Amino acid sequence: MTSVLNVDTIADKAGTGPVGLTKQTTVKSFTTFAGDGTAIRDSFNVASLVDDGSGISSHNFTNSMSNTHYTSSAAGSYINDTNNYETYLGINYNNNLSSTRTTSQNHIGFWESAFADPNNDACCSVIGDLA
Repeated sequence: MTSVLNVDTIADKAGTGPVGLTKQTTVKSFTTFAGDGTAIRDSFNVASLVDDGSGISSHNFTNSMSNTHYTSSAAGSYINDTNNYETYLGINYNNNLSSTRTTSQNHIGFWESAFADPNNDACCSVIGDLA
């Protein structure tokens, strides 16, 4: 027998927040953004984006992470002079080297012999626990 569950919202028992996942991990934040770090195309749990310089951007969380031990991954594409796509892998980056990772902001840098903006859209996802 097949079951179907159709709902608009799943909330906690009090009806005021999300349900807790047991023994599961999901993405807690994602951003699709202009490679130059100036515009968010789509996002979840990202309040704003800051262009910190060539190839470097900061993603401000709507809801903070519970600690700084989260992980992030990013990728961006670049169309080279022969109209072929190349991929930039993003790295977690502290934008001024004296800062430390925070629970409210994720820093991403794209590197190809130097920090450089992908000239197409880029994306980033974060996995960890929300506060």
